Amino acid sequence: MLVLDMDGTLFDTSARWYECEKISRGDKKTLSWTPNRVFWECYQSPRFMNLDKPKWEVIEFVKQLIEEKEPEVIAVVSGRSEKQREATLKQLSAIGIEPNEVMLRGEKDFRKDHEFKRDVVRRLREKYDQDKVIVVDDSDAVLEYLKEEEGIETIDAKKIKGERKGNMNILL
Repeated sequence: MLVLDMDGTLFDTSARWYECEKISRGDKKTLSWTPNRVFWECYQSPRFMNLDKPKWEVIEFVKQLIEEKEPEVIAVVSGRSEKQREATLKQLSAIGIEPNEVMLRGEKDFRKDHEFKRDVVRRLREKYDQDKVIVVDDSDAVLEYLKEEEGIETIDAKKIKGERKGNMNILL
């Protein structure tokens, strides 16, 4: 099974982040700004998702991984909101990735990303009876938590650069 993240992994969402940051700050220019309710409502909506840019070096790596390892199951597990499902599916289609499952965060799910993803990956492993899993994510916390699970190999999307050729020597 191959598990992929969206924001920061397959897509650069910095332009969306910036637009939502401007909205939530209004005219205030503070050095100690932290995301607030207005920011998260904006960021977790489809409003500015058209600004997301594909991270082609990661996408090509993932496509090569799929071609070489032929995983039985491809799942996207993202902290994105269910409100973003339609736009997320369009983005995945546009980059040529067709997962078996797209698992997004429910409207009332406020768990930390690593808790949410660990729970979802466990449920998917059980549903599809998968012993070996590769997770591609950009979150250090998610990677650390999932790395502790038996049979899970993690790949830090931040470390994927340029083309990969040859045998990837990864579980699956």
